[in-house]
Amino acid sequence: MFETLVYPDTNSKELVLDESFNKEYWSKIETYLESSGTNEFILGGYEGLPDYYGYSEGYKMIRSYLNLHPDTTVEEWTSKSTREILEEGNG
Repeated sequence: MFETLVYPDTNSKELVLDESFNKEYWSKIETYLESSGTNEFILGGYEGLPDYYGYSEGYKMIRSYLNLHPDTTVEEWTSKSTREILEEGNG
């Protein structure tokens, strides 16, 4: 999401964005939302997660938050925890 805002002409989001929601996939990562070192979730492939699963879900979480809080600065939303973004968005 940050990349899309800074470089609006980029098309990288199209490579990773999956608009569907899969409860089974989500249940595999939900407990790790505030952990560090979660590349296996971001890149996918871990425990059957699709490629770039974490990027896709993260993009949707930030997009949802920003849709509800359009006046929030980049500094403000990038300093929030994953839990805050999820709870204050439409997650």
